[in-house]
Amino acid sequence: MIRVFYIHEGRVNWIKNPDDLEFPAEDRIIWVDLQHPDNEEKAAVEKKFNLEFQTPQEMAEIESSSRYIEYEERIEANTNFVEVDGGNAYVRQVSFILQDNTLFSLRNSDMRAFAEAVRKLKTIRKSPGLLGSQILMLLLEVRIDLDADFIEYVTRQTTILSRKLTKKKEYGEEILIQITELQENMILIRESITDKQRLVSSLIKSSLIKDTEKDRLRIVMKDINSLLQHTEFGFERLEYLQDTFMGLVNIEQNQVIKIFTVVTVAFMPPTLIASIYGMNFRYMPELFWGWGYPIALALMIMSSLLFLWYFRRRGWL
Repeated sequence: MIRVFYIHEGRVNWIKNPDDLEFPAEDRIIWVDLQHPDNEEKAAVEKKFNLEFQTPQEMAEIESSSRYIEYEERIEANTNFVEVDGGNAYVRQVSFILQDNTLFSLRNSDMRAFAEAVRKLKTIRKSPGLLGSQILMLLLEVRIDLDADFIEYVTRQTTILSRKLTKKKEYGEEILIQITELQENMILIRESITDKQRLVSSLIKSSLIKDTEKDRLRIVMKDINSLLQHTEFGFERLEYLQDTFMGLVNIEQNQVIKIFTVVTVAFMPPTLIASIYGMNFRYMPELFWGWGYPIALALMIMSSLLFLWYFRRRGWL
């Protein structure tokens, strides 16, 4: 799918899957968005605007030299956008090309950040001077806002788990799984924000970005640094929560082991007495006692009660 955004009579207009990419001279194209395009759509855009999109393998490269490339009149940048589905985060690759004041974006899935950016563009009534670089900044700003919302969601879930552990004394296996999932989500969102930090830093240094736009990018950078601080605090809180969980599990295990130890020690004397009088030697002196059996039982019970009384007195029970 191709969506083309252009300025017509000072207003932002857009068309989906145009029959061709020929527009009147007075209509200035500011954004060409390719969402999961086929080979023909991709080739048509490359031929019309004299550019070349990166391959999916190149988009996934993690080297800084592959994430941001600046030419004399063109900027190519790859970044990660985190999409949230059912409380879980998924990384989606996005490739941008900024050329001749026109932004070209290539992605393979629908993304909320793009939908929000389009919605904001539709609210702009008069924007004759709108540039592709400003749309790129808008996308970054929207994505940062969504990242902040997701961090707030993870924080709320962490608070809920903390209350379950400390107040309700719930520390089953599902709690540990939830903590691990939150840690994974926090790792993904931190990696995504760090990737945007590198992109924004490179754009601020670029000679192709106007000084007025760089001021806007510096504000975005401040927001990014703030989010990174929140993610760091979130990591520490989740680690503390995980340590609390393991501590409570160890306490419960110690209680179980303690009970088994007490029971074992308490039944050792009766077991010893039963073992002695269970011997089949012919000349045992107590073998023909009339009261031998009840006396043996009484010794067993008294020895167990004696040990239990001793444990209770020492505070072990």
